[in-house]
Amino acid sequence: MPKKAKKGGGGGKTEEERLLYLQQRAQAEEEMAKKKEEILTLFLKDKLQKEEKNTAVNLLKLNEGWRSILRQTRAVELRKDVTVLSQTFERQLDGLNNIIKNLERDLQEAERQSAQVRRFHLQHLERLWAQQDKRLMVLQQQWEDALQHLSSRFSSERKQMLAHSQQQRADLEDATFTVEQQHKEVMNEIHRLYSESIASYQSTHEDRVASLGVEDKARLKAKALQNQETLLLRKNDSEKLDELVLRNQRYIKMTEEVTKIIKELQNAISQQKVKLKSSKIEKESLEQDLKAARNEGNKRTHKLRDQLIQRHSAARKQLADLTVQSNSAAKKLQAVIAKGERVLRVAEMCRKLESEQENVLTPLLVADNQRSEREELTKEIPEFPELHQVTRRINATLLHREALKKQRDDLSRENRQLRLLLRQHLDAMTVSDHTLDGPHALLAVYRAPTTTAPSDAGRRHTVIEAVHAIKQSL
Repeated sequence: MPKKAKKGGGGGKTEEERLLYLQQRAQAEEEMAKKKEEILTLFLKDKLQKEEKNTAVNLLKLNEGWRSILRQTRAVELRKDVTVLSQTFERQLDGLNNIIKNLERDLQEAERQSAQVRRFHLQHLERLWAQQDKRLMVLQQQWEDALQHLSSRFSSERKQMLAHSQQQRADLEDATFTVEQQHKEVMNEIHRLYSESIASYQSTHEDRVASLGVEDKARLKAKALQNQETLLLRKNDSEKLDELVLRNQRYIKMTEEVTKIIKELQNAISQQKVKLKSSKIEKESLEQDLKAARNEGNKRTHKLRDQLIQRHSAARKQLADLTVQSNSAAKKLQAVIAKGERVLRVAEMCRKLESEQENVLTPLLVADNQRSEREELTKEIPEFPELHQVTRRINATLLHREALKKQRDDLSRENRQLRLLLRQHLDAMTVSDHTLDGPHALLAVYRAPTTTAPSDAGRRHTVIEAVHAIKQSL
């Protein structure tokens, strides 16, 4: 109780002290906790750094061990691949050399055969020209003979027709002259008889009028007798007139017949003239046809000659193309050989660089460790970079091998196509004696060979440069 009273007497002071003590104690505890945390973080950082150093060293050791093992295994495989590739290159080189030799021999044979065929063709052309000249001479001689025969025949017929027409014209002129003379004589006779009858009638009439007054009966009787006589005379005159009229009609009919004959002769003459004109036209048409046939024959010979020249030029061009293709194939082979040599040199350089890297990496391990300690913790460390380089090299070599295989296939296909073209060219240029001696040997020309190779524009070659592979590997 007295303690409480004592406290109650100095209660304010003790409470402040207690609060100060509690505050100091809390501050001390906080400082201790901060110190512990700092110590713990330092310890953890130190431990983490040690672990990182250990992991880096272990990773380097693992990488070095894996790299040495992989180097040992892959070196043997790469050496084997290099030997196999060199052997394949040598075999391909030998095969391509043999192909080039065969192509050269085939080209020489083709040139020899082409020269022989050209010689045969020129001989055949000369023989054909001689035959054509002979045929033209024979046709020209036949044409001249036929023309001379026709002209002589037409001239003789013309002379005969002219002589016959002149004879008929002279006969007609004589007949017309005689008919006219007879007609004139008949008309004169008719006029004379008529005038005599009129004069006798007038004289009798006058006598009768004079004698009427003397003797009527005697006059009447005499008159009757005279009338009878006059009637008889008139009858005779009328009969003569009828005869003259009939004769005149006959002469008119004769003149009509003569005119008809003259017209027929004129028609015959006009027909003969038409026939002569038609024969002249036919002769001109025959001349034109012969000229056209001769021109057509000349055109055909020129055309065939031009075709043969074009075929020969095309064959020469194809031979030149074949030589160019063979040269390009030889250049490609040389490029492939040079590329193989470069690959071998690159492989040797890679081996030397790997050996140098092995010698250089051992003293540089400490420097690499220090450099890795200085790098940031968040930076990613590449996992097995040597393995990545080795796989990259392996992929590059595999791609190069595939490219070489593809190039070998392309070269073999081109070789087959060249052989096919050469065979077609030889088949086209070989001509037998039977075809040369045939009737249409000039037309027995084979078709020029055409290449069936695909165009180089659409072809793709996979080419991997060795320098690029070295850069990627380093």
